[in-house]
Amino acid sequence: MSDQKQFLKQIWNGPFVTEAIVAINILVFLWLTIAGGSTNISVLVTHGALVPAFVRNGQAISSIFTSMFVHIGFEHILFNMIALYFIGRLLERIIGHWKFLVIYIFSGIFANFASLTFSNPNSISAGASGAIFGIIGVWLMMAEQYRDYPALIDMGKQMLLFSVLGVVSGLMGSNMNIVAHLGGLIAGFLVAYVIGFPQFGKTPTWKRSGSVILIVLMMGMFFKLAFTS
Repeated sequence: MSDQKQFLKQIWNGPFVTEAIVAINILVFLWLTIAGGSTNISVLVTHGALVPAFVRNGQAISSIFTSMFVHIGFEHILFNMIALYFIGRLLERIIGHWKFLVIYIFSGIFANFASLTFSNPNSISAGASGAIFGIIGVWLMMAEQYRDYPALIDMGKQMLLFSVLGVVSGLMGSNMNIVAHLGGLIAGFLVAYVIGFPQFGKTPTWKRSGSVILIVLMMGMFFKLAFTS
């Protein structure tokens, strides 16, 4: 009995949320492949990819969420899952399972709202990139806020470089959704202040309240521009 409890404890203490998200993404990708191919436009649209024009017309509202788990082609899911696995597992161990999950999901949804608002209405977007950039935003927040921890500062610098490279790559004309990347990055950075990580220190009230205000204002702007303009 003690061995079973120890085994369950090891699973609980491990980064099971990250691993579960990776597994879900892989299963969805396999399903898309069986259904007709992960680069087939009709398959992507009918299985949850985000098309701004459809959402604005009241169709496929759920794609704001489901598109986080849909990937276009093998390279897309390969690079995203590698990044999520290594960056996500480490962050989950530091901040805990449920804070990690909340930040991941919120960042992905926020990124998709940004994409919905500012991307070409007829474009097709999908992938975990927005949520992954949200994770990167958390690292940047911790590097800025908890300056008594050199390891967090060093990790923040690495994540900043990764972010800059991602933005530059998007500006140079790759198929990356730069709007979603920036949206996710901002969301992760701000919501990390709202949630806070007391194991490293107290987050100032003005930063928390300011982050809440910014999130509400930006979400309001997304809704107004996407659905009423």
